[in-house]
Amino acid sequence: MPLTWISRSTRFEREALPHLGALYRMARQLVGPEGADDLVQEAYLRAWKYFESFDSATNCRAWLFRILRNSWISRWRKRRLELPLTETESETIEPYYDWEEEVLRDEFSAGMQRALLELPEDYRMALLLADVEEFSYEEIARIMECPIGTVMSRLNRARRMLVKLIQEQREGGTMDKIDPQPERTGRRKS
Repeated sequence: MPLTWISRSTRFEREALPHLGALYRMARQLVGPEGADDLVQEAYLRAWKYFESFDSATNCRAWLFRILRNSWISRWRKRRLELPLTETESETIEPYYDWEEEVLRDEFSAGMQRALLELPEDYRMALLLADVEEFSYEEIARIMECPIGTVMSRLNRARRMLVKLIQEQREGGTMDKIDPQPERTGRRKS
C-alpha cells in the first residue's frame, strides 16, 4: 500500500534527514565546497522520489550514500561534455546554511585535503566511506557496486598512498603544522 504524503514525509524526516551532514561531508570531498550543496540536493531529491521503494529494514545511510555516488557519477559523465562558463564574482556567492558550521567542524586540514585529492577517486571514496563515515566493508561494496575484496584492496592501497603523500608533504614543508598537545597542569598521583 502506498504511503500517504504525511506518513511518507514523517518517515523521510526520521530516516533520511539525520544523514544530511554525513552526505554533505562526502559531497565536499567528491566535488568540493562549490558543488557539494547541489550534489546533496540532487541525491535527496532522488531519495525522496524513490523513498516508497526503500525497505526500512535495510540501512538508510548506506542507501543514501549509494544514491549520492550514483548522482556524482551522473554529473561527472554529463560534465565531460559541457564547456565551462565564466562567472562574475557576484554570481559565485554561496548561500549560508545553519547546519554547515556543525558539519564543517570536522573538516580536514588543508594538507590532508590536498593528500586526499591526489588519491584516485575510487580509492578516495572507499577510504572516506570506511574511515570517516565508518561503513562496513559489505556496506561499502553495495554503495560502490563492487566485490568486498575490491573494497579491501582499495582501502589498503588508499591508506598506503595517503601515508606516502602526507610524508612527502611533510618532507617538502607543505603539510600544515600540527599544534602540540597542551601540557597537563593537573596534579600527578605519587
